[in-house]
Formats: sequence, C-alpha cells, structure tokens
Amino acid sequence: MAGSASPLDADVAVVGGGAAGLCAAWFAARAGSRVLLLEKNPQPGLKILISGGGRCNLTTTKSGRELEEEYGRRRGRWLRHALRAFPPAALRAFVQDAGVPLQEEDLDKVFPVSGRARDVLDALLRRLVEVGVTVQTEAAVRGVERTGGGFALRGERRSWTAARLVLCTGGLSYPKTGATGDGYALCATLGHQRVATVPALAPLRVGAPWVHELAGMTLPDVGLTLRDAEGVVVRRRRRPVLFTHKGLSGPGPMDLAGDVEERAQPCLLELDFCPDMRAEELDGSLVAAGRTTGRRSPASCLPATVPERLRQVLARELGITESVAALTREHRRRLVGAVKGTELRVEASLGFAAAEVTRGGIPLDEVDPRTMESRCTPGLFVCGELLDIDGPIGGFNFQAAFATGRLAGISAGAPDAHRDAGVS
Repeated sequence: MAGSASPLDADVAVVGGGAAGLCAAWFAARAGSRVLLLEKNPQPGLKILISGGGRCNLTTTKSGRELEEEYGRRRGRWLRHALRAFPPAALRAFVQDAGVPLQEEDLDKVFPVSGRARDVLDALLRRLVEVGVTVQTEAAVRGVERTGGGFALRGERRSWTAARLVLCTGGLSYPKTGATGDGYALCATLGHQRVATVPALAPLRVGAPWVHELAGMTLPDVGLTLRDAEGVVVRRRRRPVLFTHKGLSGPGPMDLAGDVEERAQPCLLELDFCPDMRAEELDGSLVAAGRTTGRRSPASCLPATVPERLRQVLARELGITESVAALTREHRRRLVGAVKGTELRVEASLGFAAAEVTRGGIPLDEVDPRTMESRCTPGLFVCGELLDIDGPIGGFNFQAAFATGRLAGISAGAPDAHRDAGVS
C-alpha cells in the first residue's frame, strides 16, 4: 500500500524514461503510489528531444476510428481502449495544462507553438516533480526477477526493489539515444515472447541512379503503392516524398519501411506523381498539346505539379526526344505511365540507425489491452515501443506511447482500486 512502511524501494518501478515511461510514472504517482523512474541515459526523454526535427510532433488531430485505423486493423483494435481513454485531445490538454501551448500543422500534426521539443520534455519533468516521482538517471537495469514481494531489479552498481514493475524501455530505433532493445531480454526473463523486430519509419534504399540525381527534391503529394515480390499490393499511401542520394525519404516512403523490412526481400514501389489526374486525362492533355503547342517538348507539357527537373529526367529515362506534336502513341503511353506509375525496386530501408520506430516486440496477446498488465507475470506492465505496435509518421507513435503509458501507470499505481483504467 502506498505510504505504508515497506522495505521496498518503491511501490512502482518504471524502467525507461521515454514518452511512455514519463506518462506511466506521473499517473502511477497520481494514483497514490511511491514511484521510482529509472533511466539509463544521463537524462530522460532523449527521443522526445530529437523527434520532429527537434520540434516534437507530439500527436495527431485524428481521433476515434480514423485514428485507430492508422495502426492497422489488428493493432488498432488492440489499442482501442487506450486511445479512447486518452485520445489526442486529452494528451494535448495534459501537455497544455503543463504550460506548453500547441498548434496544428499540415498532415494532421500537432507541435508546440515554440517549435521546441525541449519545452515539452521540461513540462513533463516538472509534472513528475509535482507528484513526487523519484527519477534516477544513468541507472541501467541489467536483470530482473520475480520475488515474493514483487520485483528485484539489478543494475550495474546497485539494485532496486518494487511491488510492481512497468517496462517501457523502447525498441531498437534511434540507437544514438541509447536504444539497445534491452527491454526485450527483461521481458523474456519474465515469460514473454518476442515478435521479430524490424526498422520502421525509415528512408528507403533505392538503387536507381536517376533517383539519386534528384536528391533534395520534395514532392508534397504523391500516391505510393508498395507491392511484394509477387506483385501483391501491400500498402497504399498518399503523402510527401523526398528524393535523397540513397533513395527516398519523407512521410510516404518512410511509412512503408516496416512493410519492406518484414518481407526481407526487395519490393516494388509505384509512384503516382499526379494522383488527382486520371491517366486518361493526362493522355488527353498531351494529345491536345500536340495540336496547339506542337514544338514544345512533351516534358514541358506535363502538369505543373510535376517539377521541371523530374519531367526532364523522366523523359530522358524513357528516351523521348521528339516534340509533343511528333510524340508517338507508344511514347505517349510510356510517358503517361511514368507520371502515373513509375516503378522502382526497393532493396530495403536504411535500417535501425535511421528508423524512427521499431516494428515487432512483445506480442499483443500477452498483454491486457485494458490495463497493460502482462498475462505472463502478474504485477508486470508493458507499454510504449516495447509492444508490437507502430503507426505512420505524424505523431501516432507518441500518441500510442502516451496512451499505453497512462493505462500502465494507472493500473500499476492503484492495482486494488480498479483494473479498468478508464478516463479519469
């Protein structure tokens, strides 16, 4: 019981000081428990600080079923309770009440008005102080065991004990923040399996030289269709694309990285550079241009939404040199096909070093979605990126981390009060 004499270091030990851990610690303390937050880095929240280019894309404007669908049918259904108990609107209120004004931006993203991720982290840390959470940094947990009174945690220089344990150490993404996936081993010690982990939300490696030639070019609206080696459609997206010297980046390609990596073999990516125009319309516009502006190059007659450099490269790669008036039916068909469905072989992503999140982790059927309590070990709670959950770019992964962290914190913080951690 919170506040009673006990040889334990804490009622609740939270291992991992990322988004999920900070949220879990606050809600557990607010529920009346003595909470110890253990972070192996010199400071908590390193991933928060670098997210969104240092601006912190905190969450999304989407909600309800539309929000759940962004995680895929299976994962979205599992997350339903957490997301509806702590939706983006509640997370925004939580952060704004801590003194950080927020604003909505393109692609349904939500950022601090200041544009400083540091403001978000500082506000969350202040909230921990207010509710009496003890934070220990440079406190890596190397081992864990179940005891009669709860859990014993072994560190490099000392050990800790707690009645209940929240594991939220993150995955393997952004290793520069200290991510090593050590939480998987801790979970395994306590009876959990592990879904194979792969990088997600990472740039794609594409070998086509013409793609590298366009490095630095951003297209704000591209239709993307990813197919597996057999040609079966894996996923469709419509989002911005950035050409790089290694391949493709930006929200569209990065959203597909986990799908590519799961298949462990090259995939085919189809790019539609004019998603609002049907192929028949584009073909008709080229025919009309041949009648009225015959001396112009076919590339110059493409829609203005296709940048000049890209037009020229597409025409060159197709070997089209004639004027639009002299454009053969075959060349017109191929040019329309390139604009509406350029196909690229995607070898893989750029790996965990460039990945924003991890796909895979602790199987969802081993964790109660209404409390985040382990079905393998009572008193253990698992949340955040450790779980087999990932969403697209746009604040969805932070939203899932905060929402699952909240449930874990409430459930671990007041285990005898209620198991259904609804809105409070």
